[in-house]
Formats: sequence, structure tokens, C-alpha cells
Amino acid sequence: MAVRPVVVAAAFLGAFATSFLLAALAFASGSHGSAVVTLQIAPRGLGTVSVTPLGGNPDGECSGIDNTDSQSCFLTYNRGDKVKLTASSDRGRTLSSWSTPDCPGTGECDLTLDDDVTSVVALFNPLRLGVQFSTPGDGTVTTDPAGASCGADDLGPDITCFEFAPGTTVKVTVHNTGGVFDHWNPGCEPTNAPTCTITVNDETTWVGAHFVGDDADLPQLPTTITVQFQLKRGGTGSGRVSASDLDCGTVCTRQYGYGKTITLTAAPDQGSVFSGWNGVCPKTQTTCTFPVGPVTAIKALFDHDTTPPTTPDGLAVTAQTRTGMQVTWAAAKDNVAVAGYRVYLNDATAGDTTGTTYSFTNLACGHQYTVAVDAVDEVGNRSARASITGSTQPCPLAARLAGVGVERSGAARRVVAKLRVNRATSALLTLARQQSVVAKRRFPVKPGTNVLRLPLAKRLPAGSYRLKVALVNPDGGLLVLPARSVLLPRSK
Repeated sequence: MAVRPVVVAAAFLGAFATSFLLAALAFASGSHGSAVVTLQIAPRGLGTVSVTPLGGNPDGECSGIDNTDSQSCFLTYNRGDKVKLTASSDRGRTLSSWSTPDCPGTGECDLTLDDDVTSVVALFNPLRLGVQFSTPGDGTVTTDPAGASCGADDLGPDITCFEFAPGTTVKVTVHNTGGVFDHWNPGCEPTNAPTCTITVNDETTWVGAHFVGDDADLPQLPTTITVQFQLKRGGTGSGRVSASDLDCGTVCTRQYGYGKTITLTAAPDQGSVFSGWNGVCPKTQTTCTFPVGPVTAIKALFDHDTTPPTTPDGLAVTAQTRTGMQVTWAAAKDNVAVAGYRVYLNDATAGDTTGTTYSFTNLACGHQYTVAVDAVDEVGNRSARASITGSTQPCPLAARLAGVGVERSGAARRVVAKLRVNRATSALLTLARQQSVVAKRRFPVKPGTNVLRLPLAKRLPAGSYRLKVALVNPDGGLLVLPARSVLLPRSK
């Protein structure tokens, strides 16, 4: 089959006539499946789109152009066919964007046609904003921001024309000259104020103004095209995306009028996180509002959750007993949700909890422990551990005399007591004979065995004495040990 150039033109309606070209080369195609799919191409702005290979009828004509939908072109292909779209302009325009995430950037657009209908809009920069009055001469308009003038009669002799970058939100203000302003066409809001706001996303974006007393009806603006919107899901995770008339999983594609605003809401499944709208809206937002047309397809991305929660802050011992401790911490944060916490004692797992408090039991009194906690999410991602050192309350005071004796050094004598205690305190040693105290002294003692030496006066006679030991109890009161007999030898 010979290769020949094909030129296809589409025109805007009525007095607002302008044109765009769909230039294409027809190529011979191989054997494909029998299912037929449709590709709709809609240049918005003064530009052209070349299609390789050109689908449609054997004579190379682009099917689907008629007087009711004259701003786009419909081509037919076999399912699975690959096409290349190239945008260009001889009117000083540049391609601003393609309408599908399958064609990022502003270069050539390579598509595989797997859907029944695929709509691709080529958005050129700048686009034109046209303002029409119900009766020409009744008013003038200004815009904020100020737009470049399109030139006299570019859209028609009675049209005021401005140029803006796609997506520009413009305030249009009417100034009365021969009439009194009444209202705007719907689409530039509010309709009943002299200044209305509209976003320039189409070629041409139309605004109509009606004046009081005009016999003419509200300006009838050209109808727009209908495009097929496709909602796609991607990524390593899963989730649901829905709108008022879409619920992807059952209905993922629908036709809308160009410029129709829709709002999508993404809800990730358990174990997945929402990762974005392929740049149409911020990835931090699970809702995305946009006009269909400049966007004909969007890909909602879901990924498996691999982000661990933050490390719990503020871990502290808030209560202690001789056999237990209570610890608390501040709630951790997670990109989805914290499912719970694991608590560790001396690096061994002690238990799990969904709260931020944990009580340890059956601990040894007077012992020091290392306590740690981490956070976990629904899919098992764990945070780093927070850790502190804590102790149970000291054990009850316990003491015993391990031995009592007398040592001499020359003429000096001393009672020697070996005292074993489990806590630091002080001990009062008292030596008495027949209820009379003959010597006493207070000694500091520490945990373990303490050797206490009580000096005696040289004049004390030899004989039998009683040694009493009383310890200050850190928990209150005194601990008095049973008295012990001491046989005192003569002094040399």
C-alpha cells in the first residue's frame, strides 16, 4: 500500500470559526485482532496533531466529524494497535500538555489502544478567551490578569478576545457603555455580579454578557465536545477510587462534556498507601478536583505501605513498686495508622498493647531493668525502639549478725560485729551490762558484710555483756536485731 499524506480539518461553529488540522500519514497495517476501538483526538488551541498510522476508512478519511461535534476527530483501530501522536503549530503556539498520564511532557505521545474509546486532548499555549455581548456596543470588558489581545475580528467582529496560558483563572469585569449589565452566562461565576471568574481551559473559552432591556436573548455560546474520561489505578498496592458517577473497580470510564469539573476520592486498602494522582493533584491529598478535557485520564497510585511509624517519644517510668513498674510514652505517628506497641524488658519481649501505658509485674525488688518500646502499623512495619533504665523499689530492709567477737591490741579492747545488710542505712551498736550501757556508737553500713568495731574503755571489767544492734529502716522506723552475748576478757 502506498504511503500518502492525508489532511483532515475541523472547524468551530458559526461566526466563531477557526480551524485546526489533523495531519496524518496512512500506513499499511499487519494482522490484528478483530475488536475495533476508537481514538478521539482533540487539539485545543491553534495547533495540529499528526497521527501515525492513521486509522479509519480505507480511503484515509477521518470518520466522525459532523456538524454536532466538529472540534475533534475520531479514528478507528484494532485493539492493541500502537499509535504515535505529534503536536505542532504554525501560529506561534506551543504544546502545553497532553491530557493523559500515558503521555507525560510535551514530546511525542505513544499510545497502545486497549480501551474501547480513548480520548486525547492536545492543549496548546496560549488559549483564547472570547467575550460576547447580547447586543454589541452595550459594554466593554477588562480582565485580571490582563490578557494579550487576540487581534481585531480574530473570533468575529463583535467578539472581544484575549489570550492566556492554559489553566489561568481570569476575573472578567464588564463596564457599561450603551446599556446596563444584567448577568453572565453560567460558567463565569457569579453570574449576577459585574465581575465573574472563569478558568481558561478550552479553545475558545467563552463568556456571554446580557444587558437590561436587550431584546436579544443571552448569547448562545458554542457547545463543547464530549470526551471519554478514564480512571486508572497503578502501583504496588491496591485501593478504591470513586466520584459521584464513577467507582473504579466496576465503572472506571465515563463520558463528560469538555470542562466538566469532577472530584475523585482515593481510599487505599489495608496495607496500602495512596501515592498520588500522576501530578494532577498533590499526592498528599486523597481527593482531587479538576476539569475533564485538559485531563482525559488520571492514574491513582497505590503502593504497599513500607513506612514505619515514628519512634515513641517521652518514654518514662511513672510508677514503681517492689515487684513492678509502670511506663508511659507519647503516641507514635504513622503515614496510615499505628496499630499498637511492643514493650521489651532487658531486650526480651514483655507484651503488646494498643495504648501508651504498660505495667510490668513479678519483678525483683531493688533491681534495675532496661525498658524499651516500639510502634507497629497494620502491615508490621516497626519503628526504632525508645529505651530507658528503670528500677523497682528497694527490697524490705533485712539484716543479721554474722558474728560477734572481741579483739585486743595491747591494752585496748574492741567489740567486733560482722553485720550483713541488703540496703544502705546506719546501725547503732550498744553494749550493756545489767541494763547499764557501757559503750555505743552509730556506724554507716552499706549492702553486704560490714565489719563494725566498737571501742571499749580500759576500765571496763571482764565479764559477760549484751550487744544490741538497731538499724534505721529506710522505709520508716527501726529494725532491732536480737541481742548477742559478749564475753569481755580482762584488759592487759
